[in-house]
Amino acid sequence: MVLMAALSLPLAASAAGDAEAPDQNLRIQHHVMSIGKDGVQRDSRYADLMFRRAGTVWVERELPPVLRADHDHEAREGKVHIGHSHADNTAAPLWLRRDAAGKVQVGMVLREQRKVIEVDAADYGNVGYGGSWANAYWLVDPASLPRMKPLGAAGRGVQRYEVQQGESTLRIEWDTVGRYARKIEQRNAHGTSLNVMTASAIAAPKTLPWKTADAYERGEYSDLLD
Repeated sequence: MVLMAALSLPLAASAAGDAEAPDQNLRIQHHVMSIGKDGVQRDSRYADLMFRRAGTVWVERELPPVLRADHDHEAREGKVHIGHSHADNTAAPLWLRRDAAGKVQVGMVLREQRKVIEVDAADYGNVGYGGSWANAYWLVDPASLPRMKPLGAAGRGVQRYEVQQGESTLRIEWDTVGRYARKIEQRNAHGTSLNVMTASAIAAPKTLPWKTADAYERGEYSDLLD
C-alpha cells in the first residue's frame, strides 16, 4: 500500500519530510473527560488554531472575544510573567520553526508587546510544547502508524488505526491526502477516561501570522520569570 510504504520512511527524522505534507490550516478541538473516585465527572473542552507550512508550525488558543481582550490588556500592561499570580500564557501563540539540519526553535509570541520569547528545551513543557516536532507538525508521528492495526482499507481519504495500550484503546483517523491526524481518541476500558482531538480544515489567513511576528523583538524565557 502506498501510504504504508511512505510511512515506513523516517519522515520525522529530517526536515525534508515536511515538504511531503501539503500546507494545512486547521481548527483543533480537544475534549478531555474523566470520572474520579468520588464519582464526579470532569469535562474540559477547548480549541486551537494551527497553521502548517514546510518547516513551520503556528498554534494558538481560540478564545472568546472578551477573554482575548482581557489577555491583550494584561499584555499591554506588561503583566505576562510566569509564576505571577495573574499570569496566564495559554493565550500566547507558539511559533515552531525547524531548519534543514533538524534543529527546532520554539518561540512564544507576545503580540501586544511585539516580542518573541525564545524557549529552551528545559522550558518546553511550561509553554505547552511536548518536545516532538513530528507530533506538532502531523498531529501524530507518522512513524508510529505502521505499528498500529489498520481498521479496514482507506476510504474517502482516511485510514483508521487502532492499538491497545494496557487498559486503554487508541484510535487514529489519518488523512491520507492532507497528511495529518483528523482524529485521535483514547479511552479506557472502564469508561472513566476519554481524550479526543478532532482536526478540521479552515480557511487560510490572509497573512500568515509569523510574517508579522518575524519583525518582533527577541527575548528569553528567563525574562518572564519573577
